[in-house]
Amino acid sequence: MGPEIQLRAVTAEDQPFLLDLFASTRPEIAQLGWGEAEQQAFIAMQFAMQSRSYGMQFPEAEHSIILYDAESAGRMIVNHGELRIQLTDIAVLPLYRGRGIAATVIERLQEEAAEAKKPIELTVDRSNSNALDLYTKLGFEITGENQLHLSMRWTPNTTQTA
Repeated sequence: MGPEIQLRAVTAEDQPFLLDLFASTRPEIAQLGWGEAEQQAFIAMQFAMQSRSYGMQFPEAEHSIILYDAESAGRMIVNHGELRIQLTDIAVLPLYRGRGIAATVIERLQEEAAEAKKPIELTVDRSNSNALDLYTKLGFEITGENQLHLSMRWTPNTTQTA
């Protein structure tokens, strides 16, 4: 039996972990030639802006910490709409990447979506080839694009019976 992957609700105590996780998704900041203090301040500002934006766009979203053998390994934000499920954000710390964690939680979300007969939609940064490969492998299809992002959708096979 492999490692246990679970979700739990985000708490106020998770904010330092979430900031570190966000920073791990922004390696390009180190290339700007700024000092450590400037990098940290910029990352903290971006994290706060992203958090406010998600809060305004998806006020009812579920914010979860992804646990890998009871250790905080990532986060997932999911908005359950009336007609669709929006995978707003998913991120895994570099230490835990490549272990199937994101695939596992997304596959569970797909099972939930299939039961509810709702599609899952998401937006992915064009430059995030690892995420794009994962979403494609899991059956998501590109439905739109702009210069920075791709919109993707997974639709359950509603003709299958459970």
